[in-house]
Amino acid sequence: MRLPLVAALALPFLLAACEVTPRQQCEAPYRAELRTVDAELRETREILRRGFRLVPARWEHGVHYCVEPSGFVGLCTAEDGKPMFDKRPINRAGEQAKLNALEAERLRLSRAIAQCAVQFPE
Repeated sequence: MRLPLVAALALPFLLAACEVTPRQQCEAPYRAELRTVDAELRETREILRRGFRLVPARWEHGVHYCVEPSGFVGLCTAEDGKPMFDKRPINRAGEQAKLNALEAERLRLSRAIAQCAVQFPE
């Protein structure tokens, strides 16, 4: 009988600990978008570094490319049991323009998060 009473008394404290502040509410959509932009930035930088794009292989036959956990790209076959990719050429100027746009978007999102901190100091 005591356990339900203890749980009932602890519930308001647990709910208060999970409460979201106005600042967190303001920042949340920007932080979510920032995670996406950061992932796209990493991918675009890697594509520019490599000089080619990897796309999933359409056929399992023959030699393809596999990405090691370290990021190394090497040759492999279906017998290796790894996801296989084919190389595709890139438009370096287009990828650089994409990188520049992503960096500008990252700066915009960082400023929006900073504005939330000014608007809702904790």
